[in-house]
Amino acid sequence: MRKKFSVPLLEKLIAYSEKDAVRFHVPGHKGGMGLIRHFENLMKENLFRWDVTEIPGMDNYHEPAGAIERAQKLLSRLYGAEKSFFLVNGATSGIMAMLGAALKKGDKILLPRDSHKSALMGVILSGAKPVYLKPQVNEELGVAVGVPDFEWKEKFTLNPDAKAVFLTNPNYQGFCPDLSKIIKKARLLGMKVLVDEAHGAHLAFSDKLPASAGTHEVDAWVQSPHKTLCSLTQSAWLHLKGENLEADELRSYLSLLTTTSPSYILMASLDLTRALMEDVGKRWVEKGLYLAERARKMINEETPFYCVGSELKGQGGIYDVDLSRLMVNVSIAGYTGFLVERILRTRFKIYAEYADYCNVYFILTGGNTLADVARLISSLKRFGARKKKLRPVVFTPDVPESAMSPQEAYFSSAEKVKLENAVGRIAKDAIITYPPGVPILCPGEVIQKQHIEIIGEILKAGGTCLGIKNGFVAVVKNG
Repeated sequence: MRKKFSVPLLEKLIAYSEKDAVRFHVPGHKGGMGLIRHFENLMKENLFRWDVTEIPGMDNYHEPAGAIERAQKLLSRLYGAEKSFFLVNGATSGIMAMLGAALKKGDKILLPRDSHKSALMGVILSGAKPVYLKPQVNEELGVAVGVPDFEWKEKFTLNPDAKAVFLTNPNYQGFCPDLSKIIKKARLLGMKVLVDEAHGAHLAFSDKLPASAGTHEVDAWVQSPHKTLCSLTQSAWLHLKGENLEADELRSYLSLLTTTSPSYILMASLDLTRALMEDVGKRWVEKGLYLAERARKMINEETPFYCVGSELKGQGGIYDVDLSRLMVNVSIAGYTGFLVERILRTRFKIYAEYADYCNVYFILTGGNTLADVARLISSLKRFGARKKKLRPVVFTPDVPESAMSPQEAYFSSAEKVKLENAVGRIAKDAIITYPPGVPILCPGEVIQKQHIEIIGEILKAGGTCLGIKNGFVAVVKNG
């Protein structure tokens, strides 16, 4: 009898692929639907044949001069960049490389406090000094709604010597900052402009969406086409414009952060995605937008929930909203996002992208269908409004005192202490509470009594906290 092998991860993938599941999560190809179907069929026959390394004729990722270089030039032309780079370690590697190439040890960077953690890792890599900007929080929705104008004005005024500005366009909720205004001020002060556009690779293909970073005077921007287009997970790309960043130095940082065995299958999916977007990108993107707009209208009219839309423009730091994603507030009807997400997944086989205490998030692309939307609306209509809406416990303390740079804290020896005994100690890792998804503490900052009280209140109210495990927190040893 043949021995039965244990393949737990593969078994999970097979089981999920065989479900009649509706995918409102990334990747944007939605399991091979739509434009990517031809590539999927080719992969079924050639997956292992295509898994090659840098043999003659295949070019070298770290020193491209052949097919990879030609593919990257085609990508630059599509997005209006002067140079583009394929990424096989995700947008995270691109963001870290971008900050590493732009900043030197001790340089200041204006960094919104709700930026992706890869930006903080880039600060640690470079040894830069972050000047944090405090985002405003919508207490009804329990989420950060961007950095308001007055906060930008204050930080520009107090830090004219900063070397760079970091922006996110859009963020996870689909909120976009006023790129034009912020970039204009940064340029007047001689600052580099670096943009995390991981969730915005699709923006360039429709004038019905917020403007892409590439239409502005930025130095570099990173995108994850696997999120909203149709490349494979872990693939991304980075674009460069102007003369403020050296392409060779950026390439050097990418090599530092990237495997020496890059996947040619991932790179091929990037090349194919670029070609498809060049051909029918507008149609693909606007199909996803149409489906999202249809779903938004029906959610607001036919269910007890509220789907966020363009009415949030002008609140906090929100200049524009990416309407191709759905942020559905369920706390208004008395539910937590965690509960609604779990019911949709277990009872209706509808898989959302993410849930927090107040909201459930759905990402729609050209890979989704009208049938997907119909199933979502039908399922949401099963929920009845409860008597009392939930109000999240949201605290937004001022940026704490910093005792050392994030780099110094990160590379210091650590010890674990009970949270209640951590007053006066220096945080080694970021501590992030949800809601609202903004760090209470970043590496190098001093833990105060109010931070412990805030964390306790949020956990008591049903929120979550990253950076604390079993009541213990990592602090700098002897610090």
